[in-house]
Amino acid sequence: MTPRFFLGLLVLAALAIPATPAAGATVIMDGALDATYGPPLSVQTTQADVWGSSNLGLIDFANGSELDLAFGIVADGALHLFFAGNLMAYLNPVEAGTIHDALVLFVDSKPGGQNQLRADNPNVGLGYLRAMAGLTFDLGFDPDYSLSFNGYGGPGYAPYILVASSVETPAGGGGAGYYLGQGLAGGPGTLTGGTNPYGVLVTINNSNTAGVGTGCAAASGSGVTTGIEWSIPLAAIGNPTGCIKVCALVTNGSYDHLPNQVLGPLPPGTCHPGAVWTVNFASIPGSQYFTVCSAPVPAPTSSWGALKTIYR
Repeated sequence: MTPRFFLGLLVLAALAIPATPAAGATVIMDGALDATYGPPLSVQTTQADVWGSSNLGLIDFANGSELDLAFGIVADGALHLFFAGNLMAYLNPVEAGTIHDALVLFVDSKPGGQNQLRADNPNVGLGYLRAMAGLTFDLGFDPDYSLSFNGYGGPGYAPYILVASSVETPAGGGGAGYYLGQGLAGGPGTLTGGTNPYGVLVTINNSNTAGVGTGCAAASGSGVTTGIEWSIPLAAIGNPTGCIKVCALVTNGSYDHLPNQVLGPLPPGTCHPGAVWTVNFASIPGSQYFTVCSAPVPAPTSSWGALKTIYR
């Protein structure tokens, strides 16, 4: 066997192995946008009402909530989501209590799910899904899972602690629910003190002071690079093999009021829709969700074409 012929066989063998997407290990769980995410999948089009934008510029605490951009990839067996923006969490010394908002995700990853949230979902995470019962999604969006995140504490008063929960939402009810645990801002996303069977990670960098601003006018969330970051193992959402639909929204700490920060976004210039259980996204123009698909596998170059290129 000549060296030239042997080299040709090696090239043919290499070409028979399909390429794979870049490893998700390049996603760093710190609440800062990584280039691995690529372009945004959804962009906010309206200023933040109710509490408005934050002007603190701190990694942990914020005095406003906004969802500016949504990014997502599927890699290394996990759904990686990044939401540029802020989530309000600070201790209010006047009211002697913690004021906070919550980020709630709804994931449509398989057939079935609840197009309208039931009132008998598992009572975990302060019972957030029961408080949101009646919320109706766009036609064709039937979430099978929900995850929630909020934080407690404030500058000079208490350490910032984030807490997270996960609930399965099958069409007939009876899904499992977990308080996933608590963690810290800035990474690495590890949660402790709860039940987290699949190893979901979440963290936040609340330092953004740009974004859409405060009010109900049309605005763009482009350019923000810090916010809330999730790594959700595919096993935690039914091991989907196709594209995954996600709806993300901000609620108040009681989960009964819906501000206007939703991705996919509400129509530009929309103020807060009101009580959560009265909201029907199907009656609102546009899609209040976005879609995350696995990176395509590049098609292999034909063996003959590749060999001709090598031996030119």
